[in-house]
Amino acid sequence: MANEHSTETKTAIYRRIFSVFLIIALATGLTAGFAHAETSSAERSESVDLHTGDWFSVSSNRESLRSVEIRGNLSAARFPSALHYPTDNFNLTSYDQGRYSIKLAFDFPSEYDVIMLVNENNAARKEVASYYFSSGQLILTVDLDFGAPDQITSGSHTTGWDDFASWTTRFGDAFPLWVKLLYAVLGIQFVAVGYEWIRFENEARGDESSMSRFDRGNLLYLWSEVLYKLFLTAFLAIAAVMSGQFILVTVLRFMFLAQVNMLDLWDLFVLGFAAGIAAIAYAFKLCLEKSFDLKPLFQD
Repeated sequence: MANEHSTETKTAIYRRIFSVFLIIALATGLTAGFAHAETSSAERSESVDLHTGDWFSVSSNRESLRSVEIRGNLSAARFPSALHYPTDNFNLTSYDQGRYSIKLAFDFPSEYDVIMLVNENNAARKEVASYYFSSGQLILTVDLDFGAPDQITSGSHTTGWDDFASWTTRFGDAFPLWVKLLYAVLGIQFVAVGYEWIRFENEARGDESSMSRFDRGNLLYLWSEVLYKLFLTAFLAIAAVMSGQFILVTVLRFMFLAQVNMLDLWDLFVLGFAAGIAAIAYAFKLCLEKSFDLKPLFQD
């Protein structure tokens, strides 16, 4: 009887141990399944046809964009880089025909939206697609095909002035609003002050018998001096603003560990244009000085 009781006790113990292992195995499987469901990523793909000069934009209502991968002719593309990742937007345009493959990785612990837009040259704006995610990761692959602009079919061909106006509009879109305002304010100031300065000196020369009024060559040279100082001042102001923002954001991020969301002002195209136009103005002024032996007023 004792042996039978001992055998039954061992059998009950084995059953309990087996039941415990079975419960642990089921719990582990369910936990792994939930963890896999939580960490699983969704993949989406889109194909978009654009014209050269159109802007492709992807934005999110959260800073969920973790990384960007671009494949294509990058020398013909323009895509302002973010100061830090994660960020909430991405923009790209191309001034030459070609195809681009863009891979965007989004991830956020709570709900977020992703919207794709196309800003056309004629100021039209259209939505390509939009996504909503309660949480988790999104891998978005976008194939962009930049083609030639549509030909204008009309009874009369476009004039050179129309082509120039269209080019000017596209060229102006490459500059931020604050740069345009800076050039406008400095231009008005320098032209007004330069005009008064040249007029005063010219009248002063006319009142003196020993000095003659400025001829056309002298006036052209003096105006080239004004324009050179205008473009040089604009370049220094743009460089100071961009460098100041970069230093400020770097200090706040790496010394104070503060994530500051600011409008990205750093743009190598704008900075290079400002430096180039200042160099051209200086070369033009130097050519006038060497060719016609003209001197500034303080050297007369």
